[in-house]
Amino acid sequence: MTTKQKIYENDIELFALNGYHNLGMRDLAKSVGIRASSIYNHYKSKEDILIEIAHELMTELSTYVYPLYKRMDLTPREFFLNLSIETNRFFERPQINKLTKLLIPLEFEIPRLKELLHVEFIQKPRTGFSYYFQTLMRKGQMMEADPMLAAKMYHSFFVYHFYEKFLSNEPDGFLTKYETLFRNHINLFMDYFKIQ
Repeated sequence: MTTKQKIYENDIELFALNGYHNLGMRDLAKSVGIRASSIYNHYKSKEDILIEIAHELMTELSTYVYPLYKRMDLTPREFFLNLSIETNRFFERPQINKLTKLLIPLEFEIPRLKELLHVEFIQKPRTGFSYYFQTLMRKGQMMEADPMLAAKMYHSFFVYHFYEKFLSNEPDGFLTKYETLFRNHINLFMDYFKIQ
C-alpha cells in the first residue's frame, strides 16, 4: 500500500470517528507516521481528501446502481422494484453507509462536494427516470405527461427518504426497513400515471 493509499484509508476512519472539522492536516499526517509537511506531497488539502472519498462513492454508484437504470428487459413494475430495492441495499452496505454518513452533513458546507453530490444524487437519477418515462410514453405504456416532471415526482420520494435516514435516531438499516413503503409508493405512482 502506498503512502497516499494509507493516508486515504486512515482518513476515512479518522473522519468517521472524530469528525471532519476536528482534524487538521498535521493530525492526518501523524496518524500514518509521516511528517506534517510530507502529507502535502500527496494531498493539497483536507478538502481534497474528502473529494477523493466522494469519488470513491461515485465509482461504486457507477458500478452497482447506474446499470440498474438500463434494465429494459424488465416490466415497469419489475424495473421500479429492482432499482428501489437494490439501491436501498447498496446504501446500507457498511462501507457505503460509512461514506455517506461522512459526506452528507458536509455537502452543505463545502461547495465542491455539494456540486458533486447534487449531480450524482439528484441530476443523474432524475435524467435516468425522465428517459425511462419518455420510453414508456413512446410505447404507449404510460400516460402522456412531462417526463422530467414525472421523474421529479417519482424520485422526490426516494430523495426525501434518503435524507430522512441521516436525520433519524437510528440511521443504520433505515432504507431497507421500509421496503413496504417503497412498494406502496411504486404502486401509487404506477396507478396515477397508468403505467402498464
